[in-house]
This record gives sequence, C-alpha cells and structure tokens, in this order.
Amino acid sequence: MHNPAVRKTRRYLLVTLLIAVLGFAPWLLLRPDPEPTYQGKPLTDWCYQYAGNSFLDSNTELQKQAETAIRTIGTNAIPTLLRMLQARDSKFKLMLMQLSQKQHVVNINWKTAQIQHDIARVGFSVLGSDGKSAVPALLEIYCNCRPSPYDDRGNIAEIIALIGPAVEDAVPRFVQDTTDTNLYIRWSAISALGRIHARPDLAVPVLIRSLHDQDGIVREEAACSLAAFGNNARSAAPELIKTLTDPYPGISNAVAYALKKIDPAAAAQAGVK
Repeated sequence: MHNPAVRKTRRYLLVTLLIAVLGFAPWLLLRPDPEPTYQGKPLTDWCYQYAGNSFLDSNTELQKQAETAIRTIGTNAIPTLLRMLQARDSKFKLMLMQLSQKQHVVNINWKTAQIQHDIARVGFSVLGSDGKSAVPALLEIYCNCRPSPYDDRGNIAEIIALIGPAVEDAVPRFVQDTTDTNLYIRWSAISALGRIHARPDLAVPVLIRSLHDQDGIVREEAACSLAAFGNNARSAAPELIKTLTDPYPGISNAVAYALKKIDPAAAAQAGVK
C-alpha cells in the first residue's frame, strides 16, 4: 500500500508539470521569430518608434533615430518584413493568445497578423528603393491574394509602390489590374502606377483609358497618377482637357493639376489657372 504522503507528492508534481507544459505551449507557438537588431533593439521596436512619431507634434528626433536604425539594418530586414506580411492568425493561435493574456507566469510579447502587416508596411516605406530585392516576393504575395481579412491586394500594391521607380518590373502586373472588375483593385493598381511613375510606354495609355472609368474615384486617381509622369504623359493632354468638365467632385481639380504638370501650354490654352 502506497504512502499517502508519497501519492500526494506525486499528484503535486504531475499538476506542476501540467501547468508548466500548458504555459510552455503558448510561449513556443507565440514567441517572436528572430529578427535583426540595431544597437541591441529589434527591427520591430524601431518600426514602432518610427510610426509612433510620424504625426504632427511628435518627436521628430525619435523618428529620425528610428529611420536611421531601419536603414542601417537595410536589406537584412527584408526576410523579417516578408514573413510578417504573410502572417496569419489561426483560430488555435487566437485562442492561445486569449489564454496567455489571462496568465502572468510567462510574459509573451505576441502580435496579431494585422499588427505584423502594419510593421511590414512601415519597414518597407522606410527602406524605399533599398527594398527592391523584395519585389519578386511581394509580387508573388500580391498575385496570390485571396479575399480575406489578411489578403488585401490593395495594401500589398501600396507597399510595392512605396519602393518607387526601382520596382518598374511590377508595372505590367498593375497595368493588367487597371481593368479588374473589383473597384478597389482597379484604384489600387492605378495609384501604384502613379507612385512608381516608371515605364510610361505601358502606364500612360492605361491611365488615359482610366480617365473614362465608370467610377469617379478611379477617374480622379487616374488624373493624379498621370500628373506623376510629368512631360512623359504629354499624350494624355487632349483627354485631360475633355475631362475638365467631369461632374464628379474633385476630378476637375485633379485634372487641372495634372495638365499643368504635364503640358503647361495646353493647360493655359484650356483656361486652367
């Protein structure tokens, strides 16, 4: 017959072991992935610091410090940013997150998929043209987007466009999406073409065509994107002049601005001041 004290000790040890396992499982699944650091501070923290000081009356010195850190990390940040951009929250992971918030034994610095996507956006916006090597992977993510809270093709398009003219290889894909049946995808593609302002031979003709899109917000964005091409979009001047009378709110101002940027003489002749 076992000693009652021994049985009690065993039960205590089993319960303690079970608690330890339950506490370790969330930590194992939710622990942050390794990421590059600068001055002992991880990339994620620098992105937070940059974003948190991007508003009016914020500490610009802290923002500059964060910008320097992210640019110094440079291309070493790309694998982490791409991984964050593809983060997903399974139901099991969300459940563990909720449970981990109710315990105070293990400190878990977890981040939802949306937070990670926002961090990736900040990182790529600071890297700018230094993020060019990520474009093939970004385009793959963009093309594989499916309708869901995480697969927002418009956000991926904006991240690619933030890199600027260095991503001209993405232009053909965005040109293709200017005729998508989804309004937001069309708008995002047109906006991206303007931000990138490369390959005018491909971009300008579709932007001219988009001046006649069925949706006013797309027509307005097409005018704004044409303006970014300056003299390289002179062929758009005749259609822009026709669009000056578009009744959609805001389009006439966007078109007038585009005309002055593209062809000042034609703008003056059309009475644009």
